[in-house]
Amino acid sequence: MVGGAAAAAALRASPAQGACGSHRSTAVGFHFGLAFGGPGWPVKLNYGITGRFGQDFAGYARLEGFGLGTLQWSAGGTSVFGDGGFAEVGIAGAIGHGAAGAGPHLGIGPGGRGGGLLLGGSYALIGDSTLSYVQLAPLLFPSEICFPSGRALRVGGGIVLPPVAAMQDGACADDLLASAWLDDARAELASVPAFLRLARELDAVGAPRELRRAALAAADDERFHAAAAFGMASRWRCSALLAAPLSAPPRFDRASLSALTRLAVEAWEDGCLGEGTAALCARRALRCVRDEQAARTLELVAPDEERHAQLSWQVLEWCWKAGGPRVRDAVVALSQASVAASPTADEDADWLRWNGRLTTAERSCARAEVEERAKARLSAAVAQV
Repeated sequence: MVGGAAAAAALRASPAQGACGSHRSTAVGFHFGLAFGGPGWPVKLNYGITGRFGQDFAGYARLEGFGLGTLQWSAGGTSVFGDGGFAEVGIAGAIGHGAAGAGPHLGIGPGGRGGGLLLGGSYALIGDSTLSYVQLAPLLFPSEICFPSGRALRVGGGIVLPPVAAMQDGACADDLLASAWLDDARAELASVPAFLRLARELDAVGAPRELRRAALAAADDERFHAAAAFGMASRWRCSALLAAPLSAPPRFDRASLSALTRLAVEAWEDGCLGEGTAALCARRALRCVRDEQAARTLELVAPDEERHAQLSWQVLEWCWKAGGPRVRDAVVALSQASVAASPTADEDADWLRWNGRLTTAERSCARAEVEERAKARLSAAVAQV
């Protein structure tokens, strides 16, 4: 998936100022490269899987192999720093060739949260010291699971965002703005296959044709949103950006109570709340924005997201009628939980507002307001049933 070290080093997935809290992101990554040292051949294949828990400052756990004879686990902390680098430090334990060893692990390389080129090593201070290795391997996190605003692309139990590559290294004009717009761009791009899948699933459960048409139109809207947000991110990143496409096949092909419940729950979470929040944030950002390109982007996004939120209410209401009390009760139960507020941050509020962004506190306030209104509307709808 990585076309050599240069592409791996250019991979970017900027800090999620606009979409995710740094305490609420999990990513699964893979690496495949070369290792040097250890028993057997002096050069051998190195391959493994990494779980990362956090974003810029995160914990990690890794299971990897060296050739065919050694298996190693490691765990510790990792951090993205500067304009394009990461480092990790932890402890490692290895077994293989009838021996075992454990000791420190260190890694460093160019890249970011989306991946990079890992230059690392582990040294067995305890046990057999021959189980020590140096590794050189492209590391890629093809999906990040977090909680963006808007229609999320759900796969399994998580939310998927597309990996993004920066076409060149260089200093950002503004890290914060580049990160915020890139988070929006990734979320908008993931919404395209999410809406396409929604249209096919609505067709599968026999929903009205106008709902399916509206979902397809929303997918087209999200393409334009993603292009506009990528334009903003590229401008502040001072680099062209390349995003990997995502696809989402339908999860069911016929009507069932579980299918209707899933559609209703996602309409509530991703549409009534998520897209409702995205619309309100865009409207409020428009009040103070001074940057012309940002203003054009927000003017495009705000009315579309309002329309998408309304579509979600329509999907929710239809699923209620088709699925009956069990579908309705599932949504009502979900509505009792509140999304935790994002942590406060030290931000230049005026600079953000002039460039079409809200502060962390303003986004949290908008989310709380949308949630309060949505719960009131939901309660009124339940009372009328």
